[in-house]
Amino acid sequence: MDSINFGFVSICLSEKDCSPAGSVTVKQVKNLDRDATIYRVLRVARTNLQNTLRIMWFMRAHDIALYRISAMLIPLATHEKTDGWAWWEEESLLEVGEKIGSAVQEHGFRLSSHLPELCGLSSDALFHWTQSYAAYHRRLYDLLRLDESAIIIIHVGGVHGNKERALETARRNLERLDPWLRARLALENDDKVFDIEDVVSLASASGVRAVFDWHHHVVNPPNGEQTPDGAKTVDLVARAADAWKDRPFKVHVSSPKSDKQIRAHADYVDLKFVRPLFDVLRAAGVQTCDMMVEAKKKDLALLELRKALEMNEVNV
Repeated sequence: MDSINFGFVSICLSEKDCSPAGSVTVKQVKNLDRDATIYRVLRVARTNLQNTLRIMWFMRAHDIALYRISAMLIPLATHEKTDGWAWWEEESLLEVGEKIGSAVQEHGFRLSSHLPELCGLSSDALFHWTQSYAAYHRRLYDLLRLDESAIIIIHVGGVHGNKERALETARRNLERLDPWLRARLALENDDKVFDIEDVVSLASASGVRAVFDWHHHVVNPPNGEQTPDGAKTVDLVARAADAWKDRPFKVHVSSPKSDKQIRAHADYVDLKFVRPLFDVLRAAGVQTCDMMVEAKKKDLALLELRKALEMNEVNV
């Protein structure tokens, strides 16, 4: 491989009070009138955007190319409590959004977002929320001046008693998606139901891309794969990587919290756990890769992993 670009998710722990995921709950605004509700949400949303901008400067200082924005930058944006409020036209948000977009363009940052768990493709209920969050993301991406290279990641959803039927439902729902979302969408393998083979097959048939999550793959490998770095995995990763044209192939890394909590993410990334991934990527012919660190310690875990790779002279 020629290079790996690293990124982290949402909160920057290296910077004091730098969370872009400030929230406003329905309970907190239950007894507020509309004007008071909008005022409270707007104040938190502006802080979220300001902290996102601070993170852009942190990325520049530490040579970090990737970042996953908080999907909740605008609290309650998909809730009826904010129906009719054109938050995307608020001057205070537009001002910060334009600065974020300028930073992304000037420094070549590659941003992404991940739809929440209530979204999916394998049932009508999940798809309803996917469409709702797609409309929200379209407004948000316009606010941040993000182009098609800023991807949106989603899990397929639940199996609902019949995996093949769920995959067929997901395929039909992908066809129903707005072209704006389809152009930005990437499917991710999960740790319980839909493995990388399911996701790559669905993505290929539907003309969208697939993200490879190594932790999920180790926990939930395809049928017939004896080791997580076997020949079948290499072939699937090669197929997935081939669909990425406007930015490098994207993978997610984390490691289990413990032997008893194998699906939970540890604070940092265990180098031994992810080392086979580099062999898979090389064997699949991946030259350059975007690697999103999903460990609990966010940017601290990214910096630690990058340092560990350098110190151990791991051939990526």
